[in-house]
Amino acid sequence: MTERIAREPGRSTFIQRTRRAQLIACAIDVLAEDGYVQASLSRIAKRAGVSRGVILYHFSGRDDLLDAVVSEVYRIATEELRPTIETQSTALRAVRTFIVGSAEFYRAYPAHMAALREIVAHSRSADGTIRHSEHSRANERELSALGVLFERGKEAGEFRAFSTPIMARTIRSTLDGLLGQMRVDPGYDPVPEAHEVADIFERAMMRQSE
Repeated sequence: MTERIAREPGRSTFIQRTRRAQLIACAIDVLAEDGYVQASLSRIAKRAGVSRGVILYHFSGRDDLLDAVVSEVYRIATEELRPTIETQSTALRAVRTFIVGSAEFYRAYPAHMAALREIVAHSRSADGTIRHSEHSRANERELSALGVLFERGKEAGEFRAFSTPIMARTIRSTLDGLLGQMRVDPGYDPVPEAHEVADIFERAMMRQSE
């Protein structure tokens, strides 16, 4: 029972939550610096200055810890972006804020994004099964949130008729392209191109004047 509670942040003590946060932070650093394959529990434990058993007290295993990394990256991104997105007066501005704000987040949290890229790149096992389902769930939540913005814009007469799922996936794929460029060029700044991307999608979504 104690072990199970330790893995449930909502029921854990402050000390347990602090330790979990430390282990997640160390996992992010190891993933970013050494890559997915080398990010063993032993290496993460060494970075944290604890034994491997301490990690297994808080997480059921490596995949559980890496799922927690995914959750943490998306949690921070949501806390950074949502307040600004929700205060935008139009759906168009909200979508633009999402695109540019995502790039600003990538630039501000390079280690977090490098860690996420490593996990996503290895999200499936050799037999095709999903290894890190938390990424799939987080990605679907993001696409759903974009869809809400699109439907809001259509109802308000801002946007033309288009396929909401296709537009959401296309924006997501384009942002993934910015992330990919960051991987091959550490000096790359995604924000200027994110503004261009926002311009492109603005023209793609807006209702044409008659």
